[in-house]
Amino acid sequence: MDRRTMLGGVATAMAGGVTPSALAQPLNPKPGAPGQVGQQNTHAPGAKKIRVEGQTILVTGSNRGIGLGFVKVLLERGARRVYATARKASNLPDVVALDPDRVVGLELDVNNETQRQDAAKAATDVTWLINNAGTPGSFTREERRIASATSLDDAKFVMETNCWSPAEIARLFIPIILKNGGGAITNILSVGAWFCLPEYTSYSMSKAAAAIATAGLRAELDLEPVMVAGVFTGGVQTRMSAAGLKGRASPEEHAREVLDAMAEGHTDVFAGAGSAAMKSRILQDPVAFERGVIERFHTNPLEIPPY
Repeated sequence: MDRRTMLGGVATAMAGGVTPSALAQPLNPKPGAPGQVGQQNTHAPGAKKIRVEGQTILVTGSNRGIGLGFVKVLLERGARRVYATARKASNLPDVVALDPDRVVGLELDVNNETQRQDAAKAATDVTWLINNAGTPGSFTREERRIASATSLDDAKFVMETNCWSPAEIARLFIPIILKNGGGAITNILSVGAWFCLPEYTSYSMSKAAAAIATAGLRAELDLEPVMVAGVFTGGVQTRMSAAGLKGRASPEEHAREVLDAMAEGHTDVFAGAGSAAMKSRILQDPVAFERGVIERFHTNPLEIPPY
């Protein structure tokens, strides 16, 4: 079976090709807290919606790039409090200075279990978790691949940072969000979850795994007043942006796209330059798309600046 046939079969099943008798009947969902998650039937498209105003939100990796963009827009849109985190406390003063009355800085290396636990103990009023912190992988291009890597240690680190650690943080904050009446979890993924970018194989591996983890979490919380969204980020002006790419969104523009989409009930969010268009190109002919990526990799590899 070729990939197009396989994807078509999966799409058919997801659209209702599986017989009703094979599916468990949905239970009545628990109502969402007023002003946080919609109280409609959670099985209806767009039933869960959330807006920023009045929310208490924790953003991992908030001292620069996409994370900092979120902090700025969350403040702009009336968040009650924003917990901004960074691996080093010394990177937080400028973020807190954006609004010292509403921004609380927390030192958090997402791979550090003690610091994860400490963050959960400090931020007991959180209603919305934005898992943004991540890593693109080694500075050495060969180590970001498989065959050329001296070992897979860096790939394992990337997987831990981009998939396992956000899952652990979600596990810690789900009870907190529920205790506070419900809210949302937003996982920042990447268009790299849909295909392998060979310059960053380990990154694509980790984001694909994180996308599946996000879907599983959404299913588990379907009957709870918690909206779970995965953000397939396209071109954004960050340290990792490939040289020569044009038309990239600013981190603030990216944040607004994400928050607007979640306010409308979207749980698969396309944000940043070219995200939705790339998904369409892949689905149109997965084999041709992959072949084009491979040929470009050998003839004109992306030059990504030091980050």
